[in-house]
Amino acid sequence: MKARLIFLLCFSACLQAGWAQNSVESIRQRYNAMKEYIASHTNEDMNDGAYFGEYYHIQARQWLPGTGGHLEDTFLYWDEVEEDAVFPRHFLTFVTSRYNYAALQFYEEYLYDADGNVAFVYAYDPMLEVDGDAESMEYEFRFYMNKGRLVKGIVMQKGVGQQAFKEVWQGSKLPAKYVEKHDEYMAKAKKFPSIFVNIEKVSYNY
Repeated sequence: MKARLIFLLCFSACLQAGWAQNSVESIRQRYNAMKEYIASHTNEDMNDGAYFGEYYHIQARQWLPGTGGHLEDTFLYWDEVEEDAVFPRHFLTFVTSRYNYAALQFYEEYLYDADGNVAFVYAYDPMLEVDGDAESMEYEFRFYMNKGRLVKGIVMQKGVGQQAFKEVWQGSKLPAKYVEKHDEYMAKAKKFPSIFVNIEKVSYNY
């Protein structure tokens, strides 16, 4: 438990500094801290509290007409509310979601602030057409948010046969051609806290 306590203290320090206002730098610090936590908690030994990561893991399997087998693999990471209780309440901090349509693999990440608002979204879309594209391309989207408002967005693009992504837009005023994707991810960001709360109610009878 000592390792977890040290992480929580460091992570809480980042949260205290960043939650007052979701600046790009504070979001990056919290995101990096969360990724480090996940990378260091891959031990599946349930008897080792120092290294056993705590999260909810959801898998959904479907057979979809036209695309075949569909698997959604979602991890919901949480932290504890500081309170005097045997089983302290939890709050959602980070979500990873991996899913497919046919052979195409999609991946998304959502970082949340203390009020339950999404603070950062990373999304990889392996085949997308937007205005001005001659053909579908691979995209990476990064959206930094502060209480529902876009602080900064970055869009990366890669064509067929290209080895590296290139930046095609960066700023705080989202171009019209990316609004639909932005809204799609914001809708998903609102969905995960509801799922988390319902699991908590079942697990802990809150």
